[in-house]
Amino acid sequence: MRYFIGISCEEYTHYNDIYYCHSDLLLLSDTLKDYCDYKEKNIVRGVIYPESEENDPEYWYQQIAEIVEKASNDDTILFYFAGHGMGTPSDAFFLLSDSKPGKENETAISLHRIKEVLKKADCSTFLILDACHSGIDARDYSAFGIDTTSVDKSWATLAACSEHESSYPDTSIEQGIFTFYVSDTIKNWEKEKEITIEGLKIAVADNMEEWCKKNGVKQHPTLNGSVIGIQSLAIRNDKKLPSDIITVDNQEVKSMNADIVIKNNNAPVLWTASSGVSLPKSAGVETVLSYNIQLKEREIVSVAKNYAVENYEMASEFVWERAIRILRDRVLSLGVEFVGEMVGLNDNAYIRELPAFEVINLASELGFINSTGKMRLSQADEIVQHYRERDIDDEMPKNESETVIRACIQYVLSIETTGASMEFGNFRDSLKHDLFEKQPERLVLLEGSPYFYKRTTVRALINLLATTEGAEYETVALNFCKIIEMVWDDLSSDDKYFIGTTYSQHVSAGKENQILTFKSALQRVHGFDYVPENLRSISFVQAAKNIKRVHHEMNNFYNEPDAVRRLEILGTTIPRPALKEAISACIVVYLGNAYGTSTAAIPYVEKVFEKVNKDAWGYYINGCLAFDEDVMAKISCGDRRTKRWCDFVNQYNFSGIEIRDKHIKELIDNSIKNDVKNTRAVAMRIRKKNTLQED
Repeated sequence: MRYFIGISCEEYTHYNDIYYCHSDLLLLSDTLKDYCDYKEKNIVRGVIYPESEENDPEYWYQQIAEIVEKASNDDTILFYFAGHGMGTPSDAFFLLSDSKPGKENETAISLHRIKEVLKKADCSTFLILDACHSGIDARDYSAFGIDTTSVDKSWATLAACSEHESSYPDTSIEQGIFTFYVSDTIKNWEKEKEITIEGLKIAVADNMEEWCKKNGVKQHPTLNGSVIGIQSLAIRNDKKLPSDIITVDNQEVKSMNADIVIKNNNAPVLWTASSGVSLPKSAGVETVLSYNIQLKEREIVSVAKNYAVENYEMASEFVWERAIRILRDRVLSLGVEFVGEMVGLNDNAYIRELPAFEVINLASELGFINSTGKMRLSQADEIVQHYRERDIDDEMPKNESETVIRACIQYVLSIETTGASMEFGNFRDSLKHDLFEKQPERLVLLEGSPYFYKRTTVRALINLLATTEGAEYETVALNFCKIIEMVWDDLSSDDKYFIGTTYSQHVSAGKENQILTFKSALQRVHGFDYVPENLRSISFVQAAKNIKRVHHEMNNFYNEPDAVRRLEILGTTIPRPALKEAISACIVVYLGNAYGTSTAAIPYVEKVFEKVNKDAWGYYINGCLAFDEDVMAKISCGDRRTKRWCDFVNQYNFSGIEIRDKHIKELIDNSIKNDVKNTRAVAMRIRKKNTLQED
């Protein structure tokens, strides 16, 4: 039996915040579960935040003790920590979110105490530490100083780096590079072979040496301890990597009968997401503003003056409005029709004045910003809209103003507009000029890509079918049929209905070329079940989109009741192609934002939910929820919204729904138990899975 207990902390009350620790924990635990002989029931994850109950070190000593008590001779126990660390001559401490300087014995996890508990185990024990020294962010190029020499001989401890070195992050993959290579090494281990701590250390060190040379830094993972005989910390199962790329010789392309050679690759992506400019972590607003290249000098001077006299709202709103306008223009530079396909609406007036939340979502899917940029800009949007509310008397504090300005500068206003859409634009052009059927490596790359690449590719093809002619149209049509056939089983029901609804619109308009192309593609995948009998669903989708627009604007608590009412009065039943958008919009209102919920809108929301029968709930939970970013983002917040989600699941009795996806089942099971912490952790894992190259 394999036991894993992992803890991650990245938000601190008394120390600097750090990044990617939670992502590291989820990556490693998922890797052990999916690619090794670790079972979910034997995995304990602690994704810790300030003021949470898990900030008590005694809680974790007890958790470890319970595992030690039930572990037998043939078992193994693996402890993992990602976060701040503090080394002393006699001990080392892992700092929890609420750990207090000078009170480490009472408020931080002691390595000595962990050692004392694990000494009682009858089995082999391992530690993997991705921590830092003296409470300084090692991921922000500071020193690592865990004293691994204090480890007992029956232990083996793999630490991120040597003493006085740094444990670095890689912002392009949004992971600590040490934990990334630990997970990557495990995934690429020979199938059905034992993974030893010594072999793991050697492979990780080799990989990191190349990365360090490329980035001009030094980081040497260290292994300390004593292992008697051959003791494995895991056994690699036989699961294949989604990033295994099929390469075919040019001659083989013609016959397609030769042997296929599988070789591992780091899975290049179809287009990459921008991580913005790198800003100093402790930089003040004046320094951050100096990175601007989009605002005029007089505008920057005005912002700085307002900020200096504590007029934080005016400074923040000005920067925010400029940033969103520029980001909207970048998105619309790809064409109003294409953006309409992406948001699922044929309303040019809405598209040209695309709401901020839609702009941010699309910018993320198109690679203008990465997932961290999306999170920070969404948070900035919520802050700005809150202080615009007419009944808000509180003034925006300095820290929230800094959040808004920093996000806008880092991801929008410091980026050259020219060429911002170049990478995705090049890929989109290739759909018009290159036959993907003759480039099997590109098809395999698309097949192994995260979901949003597939969705965006399909929407791009649908738009090109409506805007190209002649030879270009023929190429797009062939690519459309081939790609739909390949990705159909991976598409959510909502996206399948979008394809079916678009086909119906072409039939109604009498567009013969498009009718033949869509019909050919749908015949290949037996997809006519997703073609609606009429276009009534479009009215429901438009009403649902309007609810989300209102939700993300100022005075949303006042305007949401009427917006939901307009959806509710459309009919006694919701057409199946519109179910996802209607349910999603109403859940968003039900969960609310960081500042509360529109209580006046809830009766209308409940009336809409009364029209959703058990079969429809099953359709949404199984076919849409995992890809519903608006809802999953709120569940991942870890605040009142996550608790509201648990209440919602219990109110509508999701326990009676048969759930096929293991991740969604885990999410619902934790929600039913009102386990807010693990509900959030699972939601974060699902969102991460949708944006990573590997499952």
